[in-house]
Amino acid sequence: MNAINQLLDTLRIEANVHHNGQYCGDWAVDTSGSQKMTFHVVSRGKCFFKFDGEAIELNEGDAVFMPSDAQHCVTNLLSSNLSVNTTEALPMTQAVEEESTGLVCGNFAHQHPIFEKLVKQMPKLIVVRHNDKNAIGRIVELILEESRGSNQHTNVLLNRLSDCLFYLLVRSHLDVTNGVFAAFAHPQLNAAMELIHQQDCSQRLSLDELSCAASMSRSAFSSLFKEVVEQSPMDYLTQWRMTQAYRWLADEGITTLDAALRCGYESESSFSKAFKRVMGVGPGPVRSGTE
Repeated sequence: MNAINQLLDTLRIEANVHHNGQYCGDWAVDTSGSQKMTFHVVSRGKCFFKFDGEAIELNEGDAVFMPSDAQHCVTNLLSSNLSVNTTEALPMTQAVEEESTGLVCGNFAHQHPIFEKLVKQMPKLIVVRHNDKNAIGRIVELILEESRGSNQHTNVLLNRLSDCLFYLLVRSHLDVTNGVFAAFAHPQLNAAMELIHQQDCSQRLSLDELSCAASMSRSAFSSLFKEVVEQSPMDYLTQWRMTQAYRWLADEGITTLDAALRCGYESESSFSKAFKRVMGVGPGPVRSGTE
């Protein structure tokens, strides 16, 4: 597993398809408010997607993704003030109405503060068209095929296909001009990033070791790293260690002391201070699930 895959795996993004049905007559849908990345796939017919003062026509097989939880409207009418979420959708397994529009709606949940940094490096809206023949388009086709035969609003296969879709979207649409993912793509910084992510958290890496991996002087490496990542090398190294500690605390329920030792800290209090500074919450609430 390379470093970027390891980072995404640590964030544990999970898809949830919460709606799969067909709309008839005049209707309008807005699924914002979940504080999660939202997506809609048109499984039948056509509709309009209204967002940020723009209206985009969507046809069968098209999909839209919003990394931020922004207010929006999916509707069959281009110009209308219909109230949203007042029309009941019919299940896809019921007789398909000739003029109906099928929608698969879902979101990508996360349980990690660092996810917000990922979202900031993605465009505010991603539109996938039905005639896209890349890997994203092929996954959308599989989602459509599964949705048409599903008698539930959600099912496991739709969720797992949507998981695949998320990783493909990230790989294809991340802004790599600056930030963490820019460092992964950088010809000199990539080696240092790989070293950070491959090293055992309990082993301390020095600035000399990181600059050596990048074949640069300490000062040149530090300057370039901060310019690209917008953090110092040691600040990013601490962030990565706390990112992993978050998973251990939340998923494994290990003690704060154990997390501190795994991260190479001799003092539980110094680890707790560093964790709260980076994550915005102390290790205790993360471990107990009360954050």
